[in-house]
Amino acid sequence: MKSRRFLYAIRDGFVNLKRHPLVLIASITTMMLLLLVGSIFSAFAINLRHLVGIAGQKPPIEIMFKTGTLAADAENFDNLLEEDPNVVFHNLNTPEENYEIFVSSLGKQELFDDFNYQERIPYTINVRLADPATGEEFRNKSLENINIKEVYMEDELMHLLNQLMQGVTTVSIIVIVVFGLITVFIISNMIRIAALARAYEINIMKYIGATNAYIRIPFIIQGMLVGLIGAILSSVAFGFGYNAIYKHFGQDILNRADFALLSSNQILPIVILACVAIGIMIGGIFSGLAVRKHVDV
Repeated sequence: MKSRRFLYAIRDGFVNLKRHPLVLIASITTMMLLLLVGSIFSAFAINLRHLVGIAGQKPPIEIMFKTGTLAADAENFDNLLEEDPNVVFHNLNTPEENYEIFVSSLGKQELFDDFNYQERIPYTINVRLADPATGEEFRNKSLENINIKEVYMEDELMHLLNQLMQGVTTVSIIVIVVFGLITVFIISNMIRIAALARAYEINIMKYIGATNAYIRIPFIIQGMLVGLIGAILSSVAFGFGYNAIYKHFGQDILNRADFALLSSNQILPIVILACVAIGIMIGGIFSGLAVRKHVDV
C-alpha cells in the first residue's frame, strides 16, 4: 500500500507540471539560464586551469619563428644561442616535431590526415636563461631577427592566466548568485501558486490522515522535473556552443599548437553531469522548502 501511495504522489508531481504552463515556462527558462551560465564559466575555468598546467610544464621562454622560415635560418639562430653565456638550455623543434607533439596531446591522429603542418606550424626554440631577470632584454633582442614572429614568456603567461582565472571566478560567482536567487524566487512562486490552487484538496488530505511527506512529494517532484528539463536544455545549448568554439578556435588558441582547448569529449560529460545533478538538486530542495512554507507540511 505504501508503495502505491508513493507512486501516486510521484504521478501527481508530473500532473502538477500541466496546471500552470506560464509559470512552468518561466521556471524552466530561468533554471536553464542559471545552468547555462554556470556551464560556460565552468568550461572557461577548466580550460584556464588546463592552460596554466601546460604553461607550468614548459621552459620559461619559447621562440616562435614565422611559418615558412627556412631550416637553415632557424638553425643559425639556434647556433647563436649556443654562444650566448646567459642561455643554459635551448632546444630547436621542427614543424614536424611540433605537429607530432600537438597531435599526440589531442590523441586524434585521424582528424589531421590531410593537415599540411609545413604551412601552418613553425619552427620553435625552447629556452631557459641563467638569469630570468634578463628575459625582457633577451626577448627584445630576439625579435630583431626578421624570421621570428613572437617570443613567449611563460612566466608572464602564467601570471596572466592566473589573473584571468581569478577574474572569471569572481564574475561567475556574482552572476550565478543573481541567477540563483531569481530561479529560487520563481520556483518558490510556482510551488506557492500550485499549493494555493490545491489548498482545498490538501486540507481534505490532511483531514483524512495523509502524512506530510505524502503531501510534499508531488511538489518536490515538480521542482526536480523543472531542474531536469532546465539542465537538459542548457546542456544541449552548451554542447552546440562549445563544439562550434572548439571547431574554430580550440586547436590553435593563442596561435600556439601546444596551447589547445580541451576537446568536447573531455569537457561535455563533466559539465552535463554536473548540470543535471545541480538542476535536480536545486529544484528538489527549494521546492521542498517552498511547500513547507506555503502549505505548512
